[in-house]
Amino acid sequence: MTVTIPLLLFLAQTILAHPTARTIAVTNSSKAGLAGGGDADTDMTQFTTTGKVSWYYTWGLGSVDDTDLEFVPMLWGEQDVSGWTDASNGINATIAQRKPTAVLGMNEPQETGQSNLTPQQGADMWTSYIEPLKAQGLRLGSPAPSSAPSGKTWIQDFLTACNGACTVDFIALHYYDVNATAFAEYLTDFHNTFQRPIWVTEWACQNFNGGPQCTAPEVAEFLNQTQAFMDAQDWVERYAWFSVLRDLQGVNTLDAMLTSSGQITDLGKQYIGAEAPMTSGAPAGATGTDGLPALPTSGGIMRRVRWWTSWGAIPILLVAYLL
Repeated sequence: MTVTIPLLLFLAQTILAHPTARTIAVTNSSKAGLAGGGDADTDMTQFTTTGKVSWYYTWGLGSVDDTDLEFVPMLWGEQDVSGWTDASNGINATIAQRKPTAVLGMNEPQETGQSNLTPQQGADMWTSYIEPLKAQGLRLGSPAPSSAPSGKTWIQDFLTACNGACTVDFIALHYYDVNATAFAEYLTDFHNTFQRPIWVTEWACQNFNGGPQCTAPEVAEFLNQTQAFMDAQDWVERYAWFSVLRDLQGVNTLDAMLTSSGQITDLGKQYIGAEAPMTSGAPAGATGTDGLPALPTSGGIMRRVRWWTSWGAIPILLVAYLL
């Protein structure tokens, strides 16, 4: 057959149009969000290059101007009620300015070190400050318990205390542990129990039970497996890894997606689908520009993918031209 020059150019453009093709074990959805990132000097565009991240929250009403990501407000606890109801800068002003589609309830209400609410207090706050937002078309996310055993019981007692007066469109929850299988089982149990979609608004490879913390390869594998699981479940609507903060506040620093200088880490790049998870192919002890162990983006299958997309097209085009 005869191959014309325009067709050759079309083939070249088609084959070379994806020089950063990658193999990553998660679906290319947009469920991912950013927990944090509301600081004025945080460059949010670092996390938007792949289209996987679609939203963020900051545990309150603080948001940023220079991003197209959806902002989701949260009523953290009783101490935030005065700000929530402020006429100039409260939730109604935030809705008018940011146009969120959902709001989040209180943060880890069964924990004394967090919002520390009884189920009845939570129900009272909900009916006073969150339930009225349903009339504005927003979806309402439950208070988000920690993954301690008391969390599920608190949500059950909260719904009982509501006595039908609380519209809970989805269940928000947190998970901190080191086993991806247990994570999947935990989410499945919450979904089966409450029969509502799930938002995981905090999770990380963090041991709060006195055992060893995850190594960098273990963090990467835990993120890979749990993210793949959530991407595959229709009933998991959104999730946000902990976190896009410079200070992880006692959580394993290898879970960071932002460096102390505000740059996206290699784990952050994995989270947004810009790099493959760390594997045994990465040289032991190798580090990336963020000081964390490097992901194998310059070796193994990633190197072969990039070589093919960059140079593999040339012999095909030559053969096609000769034909």
